[in-house]
Amino acid sequence: MLILGPLKEEEAYLDPKIVIYHDVLYDNEIETLKKMAAPRFKRATVQNSVTGQLEIANYRISKSSWLEESEHDHLAHVGRRTELMTGLTIKTAESLQVVNYGIGGHYEPHFDFARVSELGFL
Repeated sequence: MLILGPLKEEEAYLDPKIVIYHDVLYDNEIETLKKMAAPRFKRATVQNSVTGQLEIANYRISKSSWLEESEHDHLAHVGRRTELMTGLTIKTAESLQVVNYGIGGHYEPHFDFARVSELGFL
């Protein structure tokens, strides 16, 4: 696949090796992601480190949506392309997260260490 349509890779740093991929998603894939994600947007949450419960955090102002690869061919293609780019599998990855930060939205570092079902809180 990558022989016929090679990736546009920019080497940003040598040690450690850091690369930037350009034009990874096609316009029609982007439109599909946006159309599928928009009606599912919910205020982003974080996991409370004490209770394990999901809660809204004032430092994380955005709306998130999660899309499954099986929901549309475009999502499957994006997943496969990601595997080819990275050499990793997406079989154990989370669903594709689409985030809208809106006007004034921002992102700050936070911990993503486990899914609720893996913590043993429930």
